Amino acid sequence: MEQQLKEISVKPNKVAFQAAIVFSLYTLALVFIFKLLHIDTQDDHISVPTRIVSMICTYVPFILAILYAQSRHRTELGGYMSFGRGFSAGFKVAAYSGLFIALLYILYYKVLDRSALDSAVEMALEKAGDDQKAIQGVNMMKPYLAVFIGFGAAITYTIFGLILSLIGAAILKKDNPAV
Repeated sequence: MEQQLKEISVKPNKVAFQAAIVFSLYTLALVFIFKLLHIDTQDDHISVPTRIVSMICTYVPFILAILYAQSRHRTELGGYMSFGRGFSAGFKVAAYSGLFIALLYILYYKVLDRSALDSAVEMALEKAGDDQKAIQGVNMMKPYLAVFIGFGAAITYTIFGLILSLIGAAILKKDNPAV
């Protein structure tokens, strides 16, 4: 009974929000670090080791942010946590992160580094080749490309986070034997 009352009063929102903010700011810093190191993760000709390192730098902290929020929430609940509460904590991190990263990407491409958006458009035009419809499509999408990049990142992080939250909740759940 006491555990159920504790679950009602203690919500994972604060810890999930904090983890998402920290991860989102880390992601923005990582974008600038990659830019400083002249690593373009969108380039098709990037070396395999560089691609692997960039994926590790991107996704391992995301996994850790979700697991941190879930384990911290379990601690707040007195060391016990149901699967549903663990999933909720992790998924909130994923959803908040997706939202914040989308906003930060839009800010990045529209305000902080407009040349990055121009570079993405140039790569798309190169891939289009001589296909006039593709070229026309790229030119029509140019004003909205930053929003689509942000939206794509939001969806990607949310879906990936959904899967990670399920796995993390299954691993970290610990039922109270007294209940």
